[in-house]
Amino acid sequence: MHNAPDGRKDRGQAIDLDAGLERVMGDRAMYLRVLARFQADYRDSAQRLRAALLQDDPKLVQRIIHTLKGAAAMIEARRLRRLSHDIELALRAQAGADAAMVDALEAELARVLEALDAALAGAVLPASAMPAVTGDLATLRAMLDLGNGDAPALFATQRPALLATLGTERLRALDSAIGEFDFERALAVMDGTTPA
Repeated sequence: MHNAPDGRKDRGQAIDLDAGLERVMGDRAMYLRVLARFQADYRDSAQRLRAALLQDDPKLVQRIIHTLKGAAAMIEARRLRRLSHDIELALRAQAGADAAMVDALEAELARVLEALDAALAGAVLPASAMPAVTGDLATLRAMLDLGNGDAPALFATQRPALLATLGTERLRALDSAIGEFDFERALAVMDGTTPA
């Protein structure tokens, strides 16, 4: 490990994007979908892990850390995978995950998510990668317009396509609006008539 210019140890890349792309045999669209899925599904993993530890729920703790480890490996977030593995081993040895291990994992997850935000903000999926998306987005727009309570479920399935279309900030704004069932604001975000 090298020292960074500010004296801290350099932890290397949060994500090895080249290796991740190789993992999916160069299918850029697929890899971007995998990255977007990780971003959506694992953003709150550290908080969920801490909550499960506080509840003393070993099965849930094990499931959270095991799935995070596998997902980190899939996107080539190697340090996050290693930290997850270390916690998993400590749990298996009945030693438990100490606070320092969880803190390190949380910090690395934040670094990975920051790298994902940057990578996905500049990425646009080719239209050929999303054959059915246009119709699904029209359906989502119609559901929001009608105030249909099933809109959040459809939104959840369309996150990667929406990320490619709207970008990270507008997707967050849309997520917030739909989560609050403020469908009028959600429509404005989709149409670009409200600031993210």
